Amino acid sequence: MAESDPGFGAMARQLRERTPMPKTRPAFLNNLPAMAGIGLLTVGASALAMQPLIEPAAPLPHDALAQEYRAAGIAPQYRGGGVGMRMAAGAAVEPLSDVPERPFRDLVATLGEGDRLDASLKRAGVADRDARAARAAVTAVSPSELAAGTKVNVRLGRARSDGSRPLETLSLKARYDLQVSLERVDEKFMVRTAAIAVTAEPVRVSGRVGQGLYWSLRGAGVSPKMASDYIKAIGARFDVGEVTSGDRFDLVMEKKMTEAGEELAGALLYAGVKRQGREALDLMRWNVGGQIKWVDTGGLDGTSESGMIWPVNAPISSNFGMRRHPILRYTRMHSGIDFAARSGTPIVAAADGKVIASGWAGGNGRRVKLAHDGGIVTSYSHMSSIAVPSGTEVRRGQVIGTVGSSGLSTGPHLHYEVSVGGRKVDPRSVDIVRRNPLSPAQMKALKARHQQYLALEPVAPPSPTV
Repeated sequence: MAESDPGFGAMARQLRERTPMPKTRPAFLNNLPAMAGIGLLTVGASALAMQPLIEPAAPLPHDALAQEYRAAGIAPQYRGGGVGMRMAAGAAVEPLSDVPERPFRDLVATLGEGDRLDASLKRAGVADRDARAARAAVTAVSPSELAAGTKVNVRLGRARSDGSRPLETLSLKARYDLQVSLERVDEKFMVRTAAIAVTAEPVRVSGRVGQGLYWSLRGAGVSPKMASDYIKAIGARFDVGEVTSGDRFDLVMEKKMTEAGEELAGALLYAGVKRQGREALDLMRWNVGGQIKWVDTGGLDGTSESGMIWPVNAPISSNFGMRRHPILRYTRMHSGIDFAARSGTPIVAAADGKVIASGWAGGNGRRVKLAHDGGIVTSYSHMSSIAVPSGTEVRRGQVIGTVGSSGLSTGPHLHYEVSVGGRKVDPRSVDIVRRNPLSPAQMKALKARHQQYLALEPVAPPSPTV
């Protein structure tokens, strides 16, 4: 670089002025012993004397030039290197009288856990009014809350007189299948939506139960949620604890994939289990009268199943009719049947129905009431525990609680009542008929889909990690 350069030329001159050349040669050269080849050694010593062996370090100036030295040097930051710092302005630098303004700014906002779109936009620098308007526009086309981690691409326009920048455009993925974008037009936002293509295919997983059903499902590659859904589906038909080592599980689940290659969790479509020495269970997820329900394919043979079952396997200790109350000590109507069962004995639903009451009921203690077809209601009282909340759909034989002695009771037993049209009747006089909920056409379609699922080749379980 030329000496006239006001930058590095000045730096070089200062280094020379601050670092004087040594005027004497090192003393050790005067004490070298005389030996053969002294001529050669003298020549070497003379050459060494002409060059400074050790140059004392010049102190760095504590000014803008020192910053320039550090910025130009190559050294780690822990040793004071300033790589990436601005260079000190030299004489050739001409300051600008007016800094040009960027016409727009592009930002990316990320939603946190439990975060709202407007709050995230405001943190990114969007004005409060624009942030609230953007959230309202997005909510209008996608009411569900945005997931944590959602990326929002934002463009802010030219700064206003108060320094704020208007929101010009915004785009985000509102759902796995929906892209939403906003564009400012005349102080309003124009909303555009675009569907994200999603493909779905059924995947079958089956295997043998080992030490436990849940962990056998997980070992076969089933996700925790899918394993839980499977256990809930079959648990509505019988006690899952009855599934033992050697039984086989079988399920079909929906596998979804977006056009971007993102894999999504789908729904459980089929749940089956084969128990040793017992009847197999085949449940299909199906739309019945506008509601998604689990339908047992074993009951779709065109026949109907009739009759109620006893809620416990125990002897009857008190019949329906007039009797002397063991606690109140006067004769009154006994509106149900008492079963002499030990505390903790499972209580099952006498027929298919819906839980219309579940909880404490005064003298009846812990009680569950079920509504059935034909205006029939069954009641189960004095329970020690309740297994079904109000609103639950239950199947005949499903466990709904355990025998106890809660409420006005002399000891563990089940008080069981049946009402028809609001009038209590002898439970042994009632016969409930369970009718096929599907039409012939629906039943044919369901059975065809069931066969398609069973024809699928089960996927291999994942290889164990070492």
